[in-house]
Amino acid sequence: RVVNMSWGDSQGEIEQWLDKTSSEKDPEKRKQLAGEIYAVWRDAVKGAIEAAPETLWVCAAGNSDSNASFLGDVPASLELPNLISVGAVDQAGDETSFTSYGKKVVLDADGYEVKSYVPGGTTLALSGTSMASPNVANLAAKLIALDPKLTPEQTIALLEQGATASADGRMHLIDPKATVKLLEKQQAAR
Repeated sequence: RVVNMSWGDSQGEIEQWLDKTSSEKDPEKRKQLAGEIYAVWRDAVKGAIEAAPETLWVCAAGNSDSNASFLGDVPASLELPNLISVGAVDQAGDETSFTSYGKKVVLDADGYEVKSYVPGGTTLALSGTSMASPNVANLAAKLIALDPKLTPEQTIALLEQGATASADGRMHLIDPKATVKLLEKQQAAR
């Protein structure tokens, strides 16, 4: 019922890949090809998410210190009712220097020096929105476990209502305790 997507791609990244791997020497032709590949990629990811309306998709906003919508990062730039994009804060709740932001990035979670397991069982302290989005996916899954009737849209609403906004309103840090209390309050009112 909840999928974490700690990845993202943009047309610019595809252009970079083609620059390194394509036999095409003309930069304009590579740019055109990148646009075609990006359109197929974007439509495929959007179609997959739309095909699973009862699943909540949680994605990393990106680590470019830019507006995810402007860059066209997929999936973070997509606007779908069952998709939520997550930015990164540090342990103090301050925005990291790398997190992407924008209208579609509606929640933030700890994504700075997060203890992470790598193949072989070793742990490293890694930073990125890919470290933040699993925190939101985890909280969403807990909410759905507490109330299996929650739709993705209802889960997103709970996550947003339970979050603590920064003074400037730019960030919305998840608050698991407040969010669970909101759910309990809703359940008691039924």
